[in-house]
Amino acid sequence: MSSSKFNFKIHVIFLVAYLARFEPSLGLYLGQRHVNMVNKLENHETLMIHCWQNSDDMGKRYLKYDEEFQSAFIDLFTFQHVNIECDMEFKDGDMTRRGHFLVYDSSHDVRTRECYKWCNWSVGTYGLYAYDEVDHKWDYEIPWPSNNSF
Repeated sequence: MSSSKFNFKIHVIFLVAYLARFEPSLGLYLGQRHVNMVNKLENHETLMIHCWQNSDDMGKRYLKYDEEFQSAFIDLFTFQHVNIECDMEFKDGDMTRRGHFLVYDSSHDVRTRECYKWCNWSVGTYGLYAYDEVDHKWDYEIPWPSNNSF
């Protein structure tokens, strides 16, 4: 293969990747991603959330109703693996509800609809709801675990 054909193919690949980062409907997004978790517990209780990105501890937070936790990172497509998982806990009457949730994984779909630039999650009494960037609506995705543990 000649050098000019190889260079042309490389330029086409980078052009497609560059354009795709601005158009999520193409099914590919390269760039900064944001994972947001907002407390929408119907009983207005405080939500304890403790998250990790890969093995890096992102800290424990206590979110009042309507407060959110945000994380941003650069997604380099196949050049790195990024996952974010969180332990969550809140009081539901006399019972403490808790669970461990995988909220983002670059190697496979965690949600019914893929998130692109914004991976928004709403935490409710029944579980986690994911915001669909295409249809602009919240979808019920993950229930609280029945075994009530991390």
